[in-house]
Amino acid sequence: MEMEIKLLREFICLAEHLNFREAAKKLYIAQPVLSRHIAEMEKELDVQLFIRNKQSVKLTAIGHVALEEAKGIIRRYEEGMNRIQLAKSGLAGELKIGFLEAAVKEFFSSLIINYRYDYPNIDLQMIQFNIGTLIDAILEDKIDAGFTLSCNITKVPGIEWKKVYGDVFCVVLRSDHPLAGEERISLRQLTEETFIIEEPSGVYDQLLNLFKESGFAPQTIPRSAFPENVLLMVETGLGVAILPRHLNIYKRPGVNFIELEDEGAAVDIVLAWKKDNTNPAIPILLSELESMNLNKSKEKSINKSEGKSEEA
Repeated sequence: MEMEIKLLREFICLAEHLNFREAAKKLYIAQPVLSRHIAEMEKELDVQLFIRNKQSVKLTAIGHVALEEAKGIIRRYEEGMNRIQLAKSGLAGELKIGFLEAAVKEFFSSLIINYRYDYPNIDLQMIQFNIGTLIDAILEDKIDAGFTLSCNITKVPGIEWKKVYGDVFCVVLRSDHPLAGEERISLRQLTEETFIIEEPSGVYDQLLNLFKESGFAPQTIPRSAFPENVLLMVETGLGVAILPRHLNIYKRPGVNFIELEDEGAAVDIVLAWKKDNTNPAIPILLSELESMNLNKSKEKSINKSEGKSEEA
């Protein structure tokens, strides 16, 4: 391929100069070598590209057609090679990102805008999931990376992840519940409650550990995979729920989010991907996240909401 491209460049150079000596000098090759290459090209194509005499070199009618085609081939070749090199370096290609809507709501649009501005040749595709299906999508190569909860990936082999920001589980109560006015509560204060919990899931496993540490086995009823439905179930008095704090964006007037003070109630929002995924656009996504400094921003926001100074 490279040799054929080289011959096309020689043909174009001669066609533009119409002088073997000048073209050979421009190409840094001997004039007899250039003459031989052009003759070989004409023989292979079975056409005459140039009219040669002692006074001049002219393109034939077919030569003019060949010149335009050769220029097009060179242009497409160079564009293709450039795209390949961009893809190799992560500057072009495709990146499929999965996400949980509430977990990324505060930063996702800024992240995507920044990414597209810095890397316009990477085709970003964003796909929304619920927590139960996102990791499967990564493992099945339906997406390259996904924003999810840390408790959903700790026991999944072949997955790597990076913390985006820290969060905490909250108990979701009806607004008229006796504990609804508290700032923080412990699970031990809820031993008589019915808990609305989705199972099985990574979240379910972490919650079971929390209950175990609190010394009781909860009475549970199955929950919907959609947080809006869980909040409706709480509001209608079916039970209480335990959800990450970031889901309070779905908060309804009749329910309250109360932070759990139990050890082990923390949960991280992470970006996860397969270890063997070699898409070079993934490290670029990690770099863009790093530049946004989301974890520190979240910590400042939490401290302010709890009445703490930023210097504490």
